[in-house]
Amino acid sequence: MNKINFIKIASAILLLMSSCSYQNMNSRDQKKFYIQEFDITGDTRTSFIIQKKIQRFSNRDSDNRIKLFVNLDKNRTIQEKNIQNKVTKYSLTLSANVKIIELNSTREINRTFTAQRIYNVEDNHSATVNNSKDANNSLIDIIVDEILDQLRIYYN
Repeated sequence: MNKINFIKIASAILLLMSSCSYQNMNSRDQKKFYIQEFDITGDTRTSFIIQKKIQRFSNRDSDNRIKLFVNLDKNRTIQEKNIQNKVTKYSLTLSANVKIIELNSTREINRTFTAQRIYNVEDNHSATVNNSKDANNSLIDIIVDEILDQLRIYYN
C-alpha cells in the first residue's frame, strides 16, 4: 500500500512540475514586427479602434519593419422582415483589405478579411443601437485577430 501511495504522489508531482506550453501573448518575444507606417481608411470610429488594437503588438526594437495599409468597408443590409414588412434583423458585414509592405525586402502581401454578424431589431431604439454596437465590436475583434494572426505567421 505504501508503494502505491508513493507512486501516486510522485506522478502527481511530476505532472505538476512539467511545464505546459503557455506563453503570454503580449510578451516581448511575441512582438516580432514594428509597424513604421499605419494607414487605415473607412469608418473613423472602427478605424481608430482597429489601429489602436494592432499597434499594441508592434515592437520598436524589432528588425522586421513594415508598412500596413488597411481599407475598411462596412455594410449593413436587411436580413429579415416580418409579415407587416418591418425589419426584424440586420446583417452587418465588415471587410478589410490589408496590404503589408516589408521595408527590408520590399515584399508586398495582400489579404482580405471579412466577418459578418446578424443582430435583431428591438422595439426600443436604444436596444437596437446597442445590438448594432455589440455586433460592430464583435466584428472589429474578429478582423483584428485575423490580421494579427497573419502578422504572427509571417514574422515568426
